[in-house]
Amino acid sequence: MLRLALIGDLHYPQIEQANRELFELREGFYFNYLKGFLALEADMHISLGDLTHNGIMQEFEDVYQYIRTTDVTFRHVLGNHDAYAMSKAQISSLMDHPLYEAVETEEALLVFLDSTRELQPEDWSGDMDSRQLAWLESQIQRNPDQPILIFAHHPVYGTTYLSRDHKMHIDPSVDMRSILTKKNGGGLYFNGHNHTHSIMQMDGWSFIQTAAGLCDPSYRMVE
Repeated sequence: MLRLALIGDLHYPQIEQANRELFELREGFYFNYLKGFLALEADMHISLGDLTHNGIMQEFEDVYQYIRTTDVTFRHVLGNHDAYAMSKAQISSLMDHPLYEAVETEEALLVFLDSTRELQPEDWSGDMDSRQLAWLESQIQRNPDQPILIFAHHPVYGTTYLSRDHKMHIDPSVDMRSILTKKNGGGLYFNGHNHTHSIMQMDGWSFIQTAAGLCDPSYRMVE
């Protein structure tokens, strides 16, 4: 049985060691939280984005260095905070997998999306270009009978809690629903971004939102 471990927004921040109290608080919370997450028995460990808070290289290196001390299979979909400070080409060079990809397993097709804007901290809503949308549609139609699980940072507009609020969703001009409804029997769509747990069912799809670790220090298991 396929077993997946998920976390929502981590927001790991860079804090100078000179600020000893904050530095120790960061180390105490974030790495203990990650330690618990990475210790979960799972075929894959998945971050639903905003792994970092400022999107700077030091934050990525700190978190990835810790993850690489384990033997877990890790996937990270970019969140808006992850893409604030570096180009996506730079970010991609720090990761162990493409920014978006599909992974086929015996039980299901896992699709990982990049819903972020590049170097636009003033706009934290989601977006996807025509190339990625065409690719997503091809994955949706790849095998009509195969279960599909999609992972992205931003929710589809009008699905999970707060996903109608200002910039708390993929831009409605990106017609995600028309693509998703092409999947026979629907599927599962996992997202973060809005910092609260929420599950909504619509058009044969289950939209599953996972809370930020600081708001609700928990993990989501999918089997």
